[in-house]
Amino acid sequence: MTSGELKIHQGQPILLKEKTPFGVGGRRLCFTHPDDPGKCVKVLRQDEDKTIRGKKTGFVPARFRRTYDNNAHERQILTKIFKRIGPEMQQHLPLYHGMVETDLGPGMVLDLVRDADGRISRSLRELISTGYELDQFRPAFDQFSEFMLKHVVLTRSFLDHNLAMQHKADGSWQMYMIDGFGDPAWLPVANWFRSLGEKKVQRRIASAWTRFEQFRDSGGVTQELIENSTWGQGFLNHRGETPTAKAG
Repeated sequence: MTSGELKIHQGQPILLKEKTPFGVGGRRLCFTHPDDPGKCVKVLRQDEDKTIRGKKTGFVPARFRRTYDNNAHERQILTKIFKRIGPEMQQHLPLYHGMVETDLGPGMVLDLVRDADGRISRSLRELISTGYELDQFRPAFDQFSEFMLKHVVLTRSFLDHNLAMQHKADGSWQMYMIDGFGDPAWLPVANWFRSLGEKKVQRRIASAWTRFEQFRDSGGVTQELIENSTWGQGFLNHRGETPTAKAG
């Protein structure tokens, strides 16, 4: 883990504007790091189609709240987890490697999950939608759940587009959470008392698999939905290969 100070890439900002992000979220774009294929750079979206969310507070009216900064929040949460767990967090969570300056604004550097063949790992949402049997991911989900409960890692709900599935050389799968970190509760008492934290994690685990099954039974994400969405719906634009065209 490195400090959160902005770093200049080889004397100048990292140039991302002409590159295609491999992932497009509601509020952020994800790019491969130009110098390290094992890391990615997340930057906040600046376009008009981005999802707007205000910082959660119980006292200030929504119109006066400052815009929620995913990178600042995620940096804080991942740093706290590392201090508590250490490198073991890399089994299922990304390490935070500091902030860099880019031509799209400050960028957060994190581990990038790749399959054994070197390609960027796909989300559970993409795999289910493209015909993979959900049951083959159950062992990976159980292992992931055991880890989250053991370390009482508080998160938002386990959503399929926030879970990357690494396909390993032996054919098995490893599950990683790549977004949705931290307790969204306005009064985070689950952070203060381990027993309450464990119960919250258990609720996340208990509800997740049923939600995955419901998503599978619905038929998953359609191409039409992707084309008419302002974010990538958990699908990758590319898997680490050099794209031939800039994303629109």
